[in-house]
Amino acid sequence: MRVVVFSLVVAIALLVSGWPPNAVVTAQTIPAAPLLTPSTATPTNVATATAAPTAAPTATPTPIAATAAAAPAAPAAPAAPTSASAGTIDPDVQRQMTVAPAQLLPIIIELRPLPAPFPPRSNEQLALRGVALLTQFGVPVGGLAMIASAAGFANAAGITSISLDPQVAFVHADALVRPLDSTDSRISLSAAYPRAVNADRVWYKGINGAGIGVAVLDSGVNPDVDLTQPTNRLLAAVNFAGDRGGMADAGGHGTHVAGTVGGDGFGSNGEYIGIAPNANVIDVRVLNRNGNGRISSVVRGIEWVIAHRAQYNIRLINLSLGMPAPIPYRLNPLDAAVEIAWMRGIAVVAAVGNGGPTSGSVVAPGDDPYVITVGATDDRGTAGVNDDLLASFSSWGTPPGSTQKPEVVAPGRRIVSLRVPGSYLDTQYPDRVTPARSGATYFRLSGTSMATAVMTGAAALTLQQQPLLKPDGLKANAMSTTQGYGWAARSAAVPAPDPRADGSGLIDALAAISTYSGRSEGGDDGGGHGRRGNQQPQPLPKQSYRPADTLARALYPIIYGSPLVWKDPNYLGIDWRSLNWTNLGWENLAWDNLGWDNLGWDNLGWDNLGWDNLGWDSGKLD
Repeated sequence: MRVVVFSLVVAIALLVSGWPPNAVVTAQTIPAAPLLTPSTATPTNVATATAAPTAAPTATPTPIAATAAAAPAAPAAPAAPTSASAGTIDPDVQRQMTVAPAQLLPIIIELRPLPAPFPPRSNEQLALRGVALLTQFGVPVGGLAMIASAAGFANAAGITSISLDPQVAFVHADALVRPLDSTDSRISLSAAYPRAVNADRVWYKGINGAGIGVAVLDSGVNPDVDLTQPTNRLLAAVNFAGDRGGMADAGGHGTHVAGTVGGDGFGSNGEYIGIAPNANVIDVRVLNRNGNGRISSVVRGIEWVIAHRAQYNIRLINLSLGMPAPIPYRLNPLDAAVEIAWMRGIAVVAAVGNGGPTSGSVVAPGDDPYVITVGATDDRGTAGVNDDLLASFSSWGTPPGSTQKPEVVAPGRRIVSLRVPGSYLDTQYPDRVTPARSGATYFRLSGTSMATAVMTGAAALTLQQQPLLKPDGLKANAMSTTQGYGWAARSAAVPAPDPRADGSGLIDALAAISTYSGRSEGGDDGGGHGRRGNQQPQPLPKQSYRPADTLARALYPIIYGSPLVWKDPNYLGIDWRSLNWTNLGWENLAWDNLGWDNLGWDNLGWDNLGWDNLGWDSGKLD
């Protein structure tokens, strides 16, 4: 599942041989790199499990001289799991174990309660047990009887051994506590964008995207430690675009997008973290190393996602890619594909394009009225939003027959996320490499591709909080909980953007999840434009969107026989009430007048359609 979206889509022409078979889909990233096109395609249509990188071998822990007297034995522990799990060791500790396995790390060992009947002062006995473990596998500091714990130091091998003890409930990081007297809004998190959309405040509520599957349709996703450690969240990978047997993401764009959605900061010790750091990523490669793909590859990728949505709990598709949209969305099979995903319960988040600042350059499938289309802001490297600006490259407008785009905007300039050493972007733009304090290196990109990934991550946070929310509701919620921005940056030289250029405004992840807790906690707009207060979202009105022609045709066999409800019973002088499935012409006139919202999308016989059963030879796309 590698999605590559890194070239500017400002003037990508349709190939002379005709639309749509040869139309090229490109990534929405600034600055534009040469378009990516699969040079060696990998024909595969079967997901393959992406294993986490094998951890560096650790030697059997050698007992370290204890600095305290040997502790008396504690009572026998009750039966418990005999192997370490991701939930046993604090993620911060696991990061440090990976980066420096021989280093003694400060930890707190929390013990499980003893079984009833409880012995007197059992908490002290547990604390002493913790001291004994630290004496055996590290350096004890002392017991913490109040919380049935013990503090000390141990290296990676020692911590692993401690975590395997059945009495150990958790190994915490014994983190430093410092005065919080800095007023500099640029300090770590070094990346400003999670704070600009209030994602960091959502994390403090225990909401981090856990369990939500995000399909990234791009150039591929490299198994970076920020996605595979301390637990592997890169669940599957499938390739419909090319580069057989090479790098997982030879382009580098898809990995950057995936990191923006769900990187957990493992490699940077928490310095660079994505929006939903515990979301699962499903890698669907539809673009090649140079950033090019075909409509057919993207459609095939979406089909695969729909077929595997239950297996990986895929709730979101990220499309940081696009193509020029000289024709109405109704005529584009790519738009039909995203609509099917939407109707099957998968929200699609798409880039608006990089053709700003003038209107009229919205790309497909961001031109589709169903999907959540995202424009970009420039956070100017600060967590506060009062100095933010609408990015000059962000497209906007009303595509033919569709709705005003984008719906929302999100940070999309100078976004720091995952790097793929040796990838196309890495070699073309070495000045974009960004070092972390841990010694790891990341990569900086700009574009509506990046803004789209920020919105997708925020949507994953909302879906964890409200798992029954459907795509229409998710979209309405995002649009009704935006925040104002940029009022302090406005001047005669920098006027407010056209009110249509940024849709409903800058997304607010905290406000989006707070609407479901009965209170509003998002930032005030401070005088910004648009909505920008945090009202409860209103019930979603009937959209009355007319599906793309390709979808209307595809739906025929599964909606045949359903009640026919017409928008206008006398449309174009025809008595539509006299028509039924036996005498109805299933064509544009009917599609234009049918009350599509009256169809029970969830109850249609979708299983009667074939999914993911045909072979796919991506080598023939070149």
